[in-house]
Amino acid sequence: MKLSKTQIALFVALLLSNAIILYVNLDWIWLRLPAAWALTFVLPGWAWLATVGWLQTDRAIERIVLVSGFSLTLSSLALLITVLLPGPFTETPVIITLNLVTLAGLLFQLPIFHRRKAEAETHTAQPLNQPSDDSPIPPTNHPTTQPSIQPTIQPTNSPSLHWPSRPVLLILIAIVAVGAFTRLTRLGYAEFHEDELENMRLIVRAYKGEEYVPFIDSKGPIHWLLPAALWYANGWINEGIARTPFALASILLIPAMYMLGRRMSNEREYIGLIAAGVVALNGFFASLARHVENRSLIVFWGALAVWLAYRYYRENRPNFLIYLALTLAVALIAHPTVLLYLPVIGLIIAAKLWRDGLTRAHGLWLAGGLALFLGITAIFYIPYLTNPEIERTYEYFADERIGTALLYNRVGNMLGEDKLYSSRFYAPILILLLAWLLARNFARAGRWGIVSLAVLGVAIISTVLLPDVWIVGNVNIAFVPYLLLTLALLGLPRTDFETKVAFLWFAAPFGALLFMAADASNHIQIAYPGWALLCAFALSDLWSVLSRPSEATSRPASYKVILKGAIVVGLIICIPLIIFYQYLSFGARVTTYWQAKIDFTDNPYSIYKYLYGSIARPRRAISNPRLGGWKAVGLLWESSALSGDFRSVNESFAIPIWYTFQTPRSCYTDPQNYWVRRDWQGWPEEEQDLLTAGYNLTRVVLVDQQPKLHLYEKNAVPGEPEILDMELYRHEFDRLATPARFAAADAIENPASLNFGDKLLLRGYNLPTVAQPGSLLPVTVYWDALAPMETRYRAFVHLVDDQGNRWGQHDEDPACRLLTNEMHPGQESSRQFRIPVDPVTPPGLYQIVLGVYHPDTLERLDIWDNQAGLSPGNSVVLGQVQITGY
Repeated sequence: MKLSKTQIALFVALLLSNAIILYVNLDWIWLRLPAAWALTFVLPGWAWLATVGWLQTDRAIERIVLVSGFSLTLSSLALLITVLLPGPFTETPVIITLNLVTLAGLLFQLPIFHRRKAEAETHTAQPLNQPSDDSPIPPTNHPTTQPSIQPTIQPTNSPSLHWPSRPVLLILIAIVAVGAFTRLTRLGYAEFHEDELENMRLIVRAYKGEEYVPFIDSKGPIHWLLPAALWYANGWINEGIARTPFALASILLIPAMYMLGRRMSNEREYIGLIAAGVVALNGFFASLARHVENRSLIVFWGALAVWLAYRYYRENRPNFLIYLALTLAVALIAHPTVLLYLPVIGLIIAAKLWRDGLTRAHGLWLAGGLALFLGITAIFYIPYLTNPEIERTYEYFADERIGTALLYNRVGNMLGEDKLYSSRFYAPILILLLAWLLARNFARAGRWGIVSLAVLGVAIISTVLLPDVWIVGNVNIAFVPYLLLTLALLGLPRTDFETKVAFLWFAAPFGALLFMAADASNHIQIAYPGWALLCAFALSDLWSVLSRPSEATSRPASYKVILKGAIVVGLIICIPLIIFYQYLSFGARVTTYWQAKIDFTDNPYSIYKYLYGSIARPRRAISNPRLGGWKAVGLLWESSALSGDFRSVNESFAIPIWYTFQTPRSCYTDPQNYWVRRDWQGWPEEEQDLLTAGYNLTRVVLVDQQPKLHLYEKNAVPGEPEILDMELYRHEFDRLATPARFAAADAIENPASLNFGDKLLLRGYNLPTVAQPGSLLPVTVYWDALAPMETRYRAFVHLVDDQGNRWGQHDEDPACRLLTNEMHPGQESSRQFRIPVDPVTPPGLYQIVLGVYHPDTLERLDIWDNQAGLSPGNSVVLGQVQITGY
């Protein structure tokens, strides 16, 4: 059997990637990270696309997008199946899984699997009723008027790739470069946001074998499975590596919109370029590309799904329903808002069936696609929806997302969010272009069309300027003009099918998120790709109208020339301002952003006031520069230069927990360490309270050569604080950030295996050996949950003498900040109890006794010692402590 050059190249690349991952030193990131990228984001798509004839495209840009796009899809699905299998989600099963995805694609390239491939994948229809060459907007292409056209045969693999013309390619590269600049600049500079850390901690918990982890989030696990794959393959993680999948998806969206716009406009490349440019300048996409979250993924998969569906419709490729089902299913597992893409996909499929009818062969493809979609989504959603945690997910969506009211009006909020993320120049441009496109389409319906649009336009403007007018009783009916506009546009007989597709792609998520959700937040970004395509149609049409010569002369009227010049000048001014705003908001150093905010706040003549109208407070937007210097703290913690318990001031508790390698923060207000973060307005007032509570400043962490973090220690010797430059600690901390280190077991001094009523397992504890009367005696216990619990149990720790007299007691929840009725089987937890030793306790040897009881009945749980094979009763002696005199 002779292998092709492609197969040989794939196999060699796979071997080389594995060799690097398995044998190359962890410090050689320039080799390890590309190998991890290849294994996750290149080889799976490459192998399978070669198997299915590259989806019958020989266009180089489309193939580049498809390779990474389908790699993201296939890797996500394979990793999902792996994490749902019993056992820990660790390096070995993940690397094996990623290899199997590529090897399966290589296997299916063998001739034995291709006997019927040509029959299934080499059929295509001639483009149907394509737009005329002299109109930038595709002409009437209504599905009810399309005749059925029989497919013709064309080869599945072109001998050479087709690239755009050099000018088009250079423009596209420039547009992608702009998008990459706003998405990649200092991608790994900022520390993890607390929302990102929720996902990173899920990776660690899955690594430790907590099999319920995929079901405790409000969405699917794909957004942490992809960073996990890179983490495991590279060997260690930092913020930039973790954010790579989302930056990749956001950048891929740019050429994806180019190739979709080109196909939906009869190969008019400039429409594809305009659509690509609009998404490249979108601040939501720039921000979310720098965030460990799923939203960049689902937007890209949405565009890929529309591309697949449109080719199915236009080229009569029913086999594309399989690829469409795969893409939508994985995207829906990533986040349920993908349901809002189903109306536009449904429109395209329905139009195809209405036009051509449903043959038996086509029906089989449709049934196969539906079965694949349902089957893949069932892999996750059946166990997800039957998991006890689903009740909390329902509560989250009901209370925080959908809300308690029937309808809302969040259009003004959306415009404010757009200004926050994209600058105040972006949305007005898109709104004006959309208004032009609507006017042109409604004008084709005659006078009633113009009047109808004018009335609806006034009503829509009033929903923003006079929102209270639309509240009738307890119901907000602001959605009505938007719904009527959508239905009217879809019903216009002379509006082309492509415009209707793009408009529904925009309108469905726009309407659902702004009128049916209490907090759409930045999920509204899923509406922007359809809006970008509408803007491309609009700008193309506007330019065509302004370029038409007048009847009296062979040249356009002078006012048209002036308007064209004004458009060009306006874009030349606005585009750099949009790019700089997004750089400042997401890619600048934290000190640079603070300086801009301070200048805006304190300087009445600040240039930012004139250019942007406002500068958001730091950390207001997702991916706004944030860097506290916590890696310096983490390295000191790892080296034991810092020890004891800790709390933080002016910082989310999740941040120091992560950067101290998952060390829980103190349950008490007087820990050994207090760490204080400075914000743009200065040091918090709470810092002064520490000085009067016996804390001394021992270290100052510099960020960008500016003091950013003060480290206080209780009862430390006063003196000059040590100055630490965070940048000197960054790489060394990153190198320590292996999965095994974050999942390392707690430092348990006294391992144990004590079963408390088949509810809790005490796996160990730490005890002091000496204490004094009047002091607090610390006892740290470490638990595993054995079963779900409906009761919030309490635990006690007693200090008793040999006669059973009690000289100190502390009752509290067994674990810190985790109630027993919230625990999952297998979940680890811990708590430090502090026994107040009676001031009159005589010197001598005392026992420390532990038990767990029901808070209402005071009934204690029986204990079984797994190591000794016997029961100590309903309390257990952990050890002894010597109480000394003063």
